[in-house]
Parts: sequence; structure tokens; C-alpha cells
Amino acid sequence: MKIVIVGGGTAGWLAAALLVKQYPTEHQVTIIESTKIGIIGVGEATTGNFTDVLVHDLKELGVKHDEFIVETGSALKYGIKHVNWTKDGGSYFAPIDGSITADQSIDQFFAYALGYLGNDSLTSISTMGHWYDKDKSNFDISKQFLKHTHALQVDANLVGKYLSKHVLNKSTAVHIDSEVQEVNLNERGYIKSVSLSNGQTVEGEMFIDCSGFARVLMKKLESNWTSYSKHLPVNSAFPYMLKYREGQKPVPYISATAQSSGWAWSTSLLDRTGNGYIFDDNFITMDKAQEEIETRLGHKIEPLKLIKFDTGRQENAWIKNCVAIGLSYAFLEPLESTSIHSTIVQLKNILTYMKPRFEDTDNDGSRKFYNQRTAKGYDDLVNFLVLHYMGGRTDSEFWRYIATGATRTGFVTDLMEMCKSRMPTISDFLGYHGSAGWPLYSYVLAGTGVLSSAVAKKEFTADDTWAFNMTKNSYKRWCEHLDLNDGQLHSYDEFVEYFRNLRKSKGITD
Repeated sequence: MKIVIVGGGTAGWLAAALLVKQYPTEHQVTIIESTKIGIIGVGEATTGNFTDVLVHDLKELGVKHDEFIVETGSALKYGIKHVNWTKDGGSYFAPIDGSITADQSIDQFFAYALGYLGNDSLTSISTMGHWYDKDKSNFDISKQFLKHTHALQVDANLVGKYLSKHVLNKSTAVHIDSEVQEVNLNERGYIKSVSLSNGQTVEGEMFIDCSGFARVLMKKLESNWTSYSKHLPVNSAFPYMLKYREGQKPVPYISATAQSSGWAWSTSLLDRTGNGYIFDDNFITMDKAQEEIETRLGHKIEPLKLIKFDTGRQENAWIKNCVAIGLSYAFLEPLESTSIHSTIVQLKNILTYMKPRFEDTDNDGSRKFYNQRTAKGYDDLVNFLVLHYMGGRTDSEFWRYIATGATRTGFVTDLMEMCKSRMPTISDFLGYHGSAGWPLYSYVLAGTGVLSSAVAKKEFTADDTWAFNMTKNSYKRWCEHLDLNDGQLHSYDEFVEYFRNLRKSKGITD
């Protein structure tokens, strides 16, 4: 099947890599990417599914996890540190893994930790939370990774460059450096070809739109936009980069610091940080937002550009013979590293429907199933993101607006009401590939104060002495299990030093 991918970057090259890996000879893949259209690789974060793709899915293309770190300057990520999201100005760490314990209900385990040990204990009851809390990494003393369960903090520009090298060296995929000037449809309204600025016309059977906010292909089709702005009102952002000061090093987490009219992020790479402020311009101007960041940091910054957006998604991701992937399909504020995560989920799902022959792929039933599946995933992520704002802040016009409940979804409203009486369980949340799920929701519920220690204690009534003792003993065994491995693990600083030295030995500089 002839497949044309419009747009490179992380989404485009991931699409190409997964396609040529699944069908090395059956597909003729063409990637159209213009070097004139820049990618702001200021620094963004992934989830564990990106690491899984590097280690397992793309191994046959010669992709190597450690080599990726060296060539892209990526750093490990164990979770997200949320700063100042609550009415008392507190912070909480939310690890990205849900691997709490193997021999006890994780619902009860979480309830015991929150109810009897306090909110601070929640950091270390997951594997990656423990590594963060104890200043350990999963990079062991034999210079190997104990597990590849971590996520990565990456430069999106370098991710695309790294993947493109392996795709083009290990497959018959073709790269054309040019811009799409015209999208040509046939009599059925399907995309027949694209006309390029270099004079070429490229025909295809299936087209994948990875052109980001430009949505080069989708805007030519009958595509409707579903806005999330009622629930996610932030609509502007400016990114900026910072070099490390003398002695400053990366940290194994993303910082998300609530501001007067939104929030600011900081992503650690090996040689610098990628940062930005994402805000609602109904409550603050660009100049005032920059001033707010500079006041907090104590020095001037140089924003790369102002980005305007409308949070939302296409009504359908797959229309006729075109599939929109990543930002071409949807944009959610990057509070939980949703962008690359959702791109991978989309790609893995669409691969189950894309067959070697176009006749077998062009199926109305397949399109409907894929579109419903994709829309549900993004709609669920909106619920998860909205929950982060429910910490009770009322110290600015923006936060007072949030406190009115105007941005809540029905699910978040019901969840908050339920948490007044009982702990949520795994069955209260959607479970499917790519969903946030019970563990991530629970950390945010506890961190924002929506879920209280008093309610957690109620999980163990006077009649539950046996369950309480079982959970307490399980917690003790789990901590002993984690502590047992600590002696075999490098600190995070040692991981950083090792990979920085490898970059220097190869002459790689940021």
C-alpha cells in the first residue's frame, strides 16, 4: 500500500518507524517534511509507552535506548512534581507508574498509606516514587538499566532526527524535503495526491497528517472541530530555554508550577532545561505573564515565540483515506505529557486497522471503531487534566473562575462528590490502552486534597482488623523489597554524569 506521511517531527517519524517495522516490504512509505518549517524542540516529556517503543517496538530498526539518550541528550523521568496547585500552596509528587504491590489490593494499599502514614508517604509507595524519594536511579552499578519502566524528558526536534536516521537506513521509506502546496481529491472526496513546492506530485492510497497545528490534510476534508475550551480554558503559551547554572543538574521529574493564570513547566534535559508558561489570555497578557515568570525566577528570560491554540480535537481522526495523528488531530495542554503519549496510542491503534492492501484497510466499520476509540481516549484525558485544577485556589481572577466549577466535567464533579464518602477503586475508571487509570487519578486526588486521609481511614473499619494488618504487613514487605535493590543502583546524579561523559566522548554538544 502506498502511504504518504505529511509532516515529520516526533509524530511523523514515529508513524514512519512503526509502519515500516510492522510491514517492512508491504508498504511504500513516503515522508514529506520541509526543513524550512522549524520544530521548537524546547523540551517535552514522554510517558513509559515511549520508552517501551524504543526498547521493544523499534529494536529491529536498530533503535537503541542508551544510544538514544546519548544522541538526544534526554534525561530520565519518574513523575511530575506539582507545585502550588492547592489553596495552601503545597506541592506533591505523582509518580508515573502504578506498580505498588504484588500481593495486596492496591486500592487498600493506597488507602493505608494515605490514611495512616500521611500524604507525604504516597511518593515512595511506587517503584519510581521510591527512586525519586531515595535519590536513586534505575541505572545500576553494572551500567545497565534495572528496568525500562521510566519515561524520558526529550527534545522533540532531536527525537525526529534520531528516528529518521534509523527509518531511512533500515527501510525503503523515502523522505522528500518540501512543502505541500495543494491537496488533490478524487471524485469520491478521497485524497489522491499532494502537490509540492519543489514541483513534485506525490500520489498515495493512505495519507497520514502529522503536520501539527497546520493540519494540512485535515483542513481539506470535511473535518469538524470539537473544542475543549470550556473545560481547559488555557489558550496561549510561550516556551523558553535555560542553560544550567554552575553545579546545577537535571532532575528526574517534570515541574508543573501553578501561576496566577495557568501554570509553568520545566523539563530537564542533560544539558539544559525546556520551560514555558501556558495561560489563559482572558486573564493575563503575554507581557504580564513573562514578567510573572521573571519575578519568580529572579532573572530575565527570552521567550521563543507566543503560541495560540484552542484545546480540542477533530470530531473524527480517520476521514476517508486520511488519518490525523498527534497535534493534527488534537491538542490538550501538556500537563501530563499527553502529546507524545497519545500519538503513540493513536499509532498503535491504527496499525491494527491498516492492512497490506488498501482494499482491506478502506472499511467504514474500521473507521467508526477507530474514531470512537480515539475520541474516548482524549475525552477521558480531559477529565484527568481538569482534576488537577481542583485544589481550591482562589487567589487570582483565573483561579476564582476555576473555583466556580465552570470548567468541571460531569465526571470530575461526580468523582469529587464520591470522594467525600469513599476511596475510588480501579473499577471507577476507564481501563484501556493509554488511559490514565486508577493509580494516576489517585495521586492527583490525594495531592489536590480532594481525597482526604480521613476518608482513606474509613476503608478500614473496626471490623477490618485483619485487612488492616494484612495491608500494613504488605506495605512493610514492599518497602523492604525496594530497599533491597538500592545498593545495586546508581544515584540520579551518577546516571547524569555517566551519560554526559558519553556525549562528550562522542563530541556531542547541545
